[in-house]
Amino acid sequence: MKQKELIINPYFIIGLFVLMLNDLYLKYEYGNFLTGKLSDFAGLLIFPMFVAFLFPITKRYISMTTGFLFLLWKSSLMTPVIDSINSVSFVTIGRVIDYSDYWALLILPLSHYLINNYNHLSIVKLNKIKPYATIFLMGVAFFAFCATSLPPRSEMPQGSIYIGKSYTIKLSKDSIISTIKKLGYNCEYYPIPHFFKDDGYYQTDNIIRSYSNIPNLTYCDTIANIKYELREINPNKTELTLINVTLSKNGNIQNWRVLKSLSKQYNEWLKENLIEKIGRK
Repeated sequence: MKQKELIINPYFIIGLFVLMLNDLYLKYEYGNFLTGKLSDFAGLLIFPMFVAFLFPITKRYISMTTGFLFLLWKSSLMTPVIDSINSVSFVTIGRVIDYSDYWALLILPLSHYLINNYNHLSIVKLNKIKPYATIFLMGVAFFAFCATSLPPRSEMPQGSIYIGKSYTIKLSKDSIISTIKKLGYNCEYYPIPHFFKDDGYYQTDNIIRSYSNIPNLTYCDTIANIKYELREINPNKTELTLINVTLSKNGNIQNWRVLKSLSKQYNEWLKENLIEKIGRK
């Protein structure tokens, strides 16, 4: 393969498109096992091709080197290095230790083959366009690789996240409050004075959220507080509305896509681990 064809070819362009689509959209709209691994597969396919384009001398061994660096990057050995860099750098580097990501290494033989054996794969035939296409793809690829190294936007966020979901529970308001306390949580009422009546919300503090992406590996974070409303429909039925969750007393999330993704995640977790437990009591 000619040097320019290392990035001006369908495999590289499709891989780059998948990497950016997944990192910028799919992960936050449809967070699951597949979207969690898709970027690793796409990145390991095109990163060796990108390096081989910049440094042709590396063509024979760049795929193997990339695999070794990926193994190291995804291990706990890199944690002190990353922490040291983040302590002095204005740009924060992040990564999630998830050993199931190693499945993506299976794509490296294809990358190696494309770099060293596949000829005449260019899809840009006009010589006048090739230089511009090359520069454009280089810039997009550089951005995509840098964006992948930024901290996952859903990992340990700070600030308040609006939820705004309502659930009908077949219990009285007092029974719900009593059940929340029996589960080991507090339930405090905070009035908000209005002209004609007192309105307000309830708040429960310090709920530990546990979740796991792979077997035998559990992550935890703390929900500083949950704010919710309790509106009694009748003596045996109450509407519980989740207003928001606060994950830290400091911080402010601005990106609406991040907020939407986090709102969905925490709503589903609270529904399963709080709302449904209340309803079963």
